[in-house]
Amino acid sequence: MRKKLFLLVITFTIVIGMISPVYENVWAKGKETVYIIPVEGEITPAMAAFFKKSIQNAESVNVDAILVELSTFGGRVDAALEIKETIEQSKIPIIVYIRDRAISAGALIAIAAPRIIMAPGSHMGSAEPIPYSTKAVAAIRGEFEAAAERNGRDKIIAAAMVDKEVDIPELSPKGSLLEITAGTAKEYGYAEEILESRQKVLDYLGYEDAFVIENQPDLLIRLAQFLTKSSVAPLLLTIGIIAIIIEIFTQGFGVAGIIGISSLTLYFGANLLAGYSQWWPVIVFFIGIILIIVEFFIPGFGLPGISGIIAIFTGIIFAASDLVRGMINLGIALGLVVVLAPILFLFLKRFGTLRGFVLSETIVGKPENDMDDVDKRLVGKHGIALTTLRPSGIVEIDGKRLDAVSQGEFIFPGTHVKVVEDKGLSIVVSKYNN
Repeated sequence: MRKKLFLLVITFTIVIGMISPVYENVWAKGKETVYIIPVEGEITPAMAAFFKKSIQNAESVNVDAILVELSTFGGRVDAALEIKETIEQSKIPIIVYIRDRAISAGALIAIAAPRIIMAPGSHMGSAEPIPYSTKAVAAIRGEFEAAAERNGRDKIIAAAMVDKEVDIPELSPKGSLLEITAGTAKEYGYAEEILESRQKVLDYLGYEDAFVIENQPDLLIRLAQFLTKSSVAPLLLTIGIIAIIIEIFTQGFGVAGIIGISSLTLYFGANLLAGYSQWWPVIVFFIGIILIIVEFFIPGFGLPGISGIIAIFTGIIFAASDLVRGMINLGIALGLVVVLAPILFLFLKRFGTLRGFVLSETIVGKPENDMDDVDKRLVGKHGIALTTLRPSGIVEIDGKRLDAVSQGEFIFPGTHVKVVEDKGLSIVVSKYNN
């Protein structure tokens, strides 16, 4: 009896799941449908990918109109251009509703739409390219003018949002960027109406009883949008590179390695999720890491090291949306590494924290003598490796535990070693055969 009841419940659940979309379609049948796409925060490649996918979804269900709710201070020009092209290629009418602001790249998105409605107190404009150059201004100005002209708007007003040299006495005198409020936008044909809520916008458009589908970026898209920000991506690279360097110069595998791998995974994963990176830059990057590790076990610095550095840089650059963005990310990260790494190493060394990063193969206990008490004339003395040297680790010389670095070779615990150089804070050792 229980088995039959269980099967009945399962069957009922499956049937309800199958017919519920049908009832929804019946309910929506004959009603107009409006698809809502929010564009909020920084305009990033992840946002552009989300927007493009949303338009495709709206076209697949054949909605009557798409309402883009815009609220942004701007962002990446390449992402804004991709959204602009998606709007222009859409088969469904698109209306942009500026809830509060459409600044910089957001202004281009708004102007690309055939219809613009603004909320009271909202504004748009101020789209000077960063970094600034005459060539960049000319290119972005052309995009603004073309979008305005395409939709029957005054292209000089659009140009004044980008180029300070454009003089519109009554709106924007030469030397300043144009930013217009909702009232001014309506007066000059950039906004057809000023309305204070989504429902009033739908009523105005004749969709007061329409079936509304509101799309929202999922968690992964929001995460990718955050991680691909121009202020976050170089920071991830910086943390990853510094952590990997620390991991290479400490024995065992520890917290630094976990942090480094996690940061680099977030950098490459976000770019993959945003849809503008393929797998091959990731593979090239990790081949580079392997080559660098191989280099540490070879005396001197040769082909594996050079090839590894080139592979790492190639992977980082080509994982970004374009070569320029990739080079900027890498350049900022390397600059931060050069400044921060020495400071961090001195701090960790001074307070004895470097050894705390190690999760394995750590010798527990306090050294019997401080480095200040160690005889500096250690060259030529013999000892034994207490931990794995790859290339750094701990050795015992004359009964004292000392920080040591091998000459690039891999030395296992228990191996007899000989001191070949005394650097003060650490010694350089090599294998010693009796």
